[in-house]
Amino acid sequence: MSTTRSPPQFENLARLDAHIETTDLLPVARLLAYLTDDVTLQFTDAGLRVKTLSDTSVIGFDATVPVEYGTDTEPVTFGVDTDQFLSAVSFISDPDSIKLQIRTDDPEITVSTGSRLNYVDALEPDDPETISPHPEVEYATTAAVDAHELKRAVATVFGSGDGAVFVTLTDDTLWATVPGVEAVGTASLAKTEGRHTYTRLSDELFGGILQRVHPDETLTVSTREEFPFHIEAEHYTVTIVPQQFPEDEYDPLADVEDSA
Repeated sequence: MSTTRSPPQFENLARLDAHIETTDLLPVARLLAYLTDDVTLQFTDAGLRVKTLSDTSVIGFDATVPVEYGTDTEPVTFGVDTDQFLSAVSFISDPDSIKLQIRTDDPEITVSTGSRLNYVDALEPDDPETISPHPEVEYATTAAVDAHELKRAVATVFGSGDGAVFVTLTDDTLWATVPGVEAVGTASLAKTEGRHTYTRLSDELFGGILQRVHPDETLTVSTREEFPFHIEAEHYTVTIVPQQFPEDEYDPLADVEDSA
């Protein structure tokens, strides 16, 4: 049994029972474990709320996962070690929903479904009001893209250059290009609004994010030169700070035009 002390806000809490759809929770848990070592989770009327910055402060993450729950104290906030949290919830792969339960006489969070049971230590949380992912930006271009196509586009050029990939949004196509590399990755866009824009991202970070996105998701992507690249899924958003552009002023639109 854990020896972790119960955070002060649990002193007046008798019980929390929260039921979360597995398909909603697992992508969020995987992204959290990739981005940071620990995180504050908050149960509100809107659902399970998570806001955090990556440990390198180059990726912002904001999620609200739908939850069915009952508690005598609202909202309920606690911290978790993200690797431990992912380990506890990912062993449940088949059931439709996961149950999280907290009691005041036990500082562990019980994770269960059917006859299977696991535990997560409840840690002292940060103040949710002080947690702010990257600020909102008025993006120049926004479009919809299927996650499996975006994954394939980035995989086409992953690791083929200096560690960065240029992502360009045009009328109907997302282009993934690397200076001096003939390979070009493409994905079909829908509902494109705004002018042609591009940004330069770390292929390792961008690829790491996409590995944890479910391939069946339909994503909204937004960009503007020298501003964060924004990805919006059904229950979460991710913003990635772009890398500094190279001094030779590589123009990815030229590669796009050559490949078109």
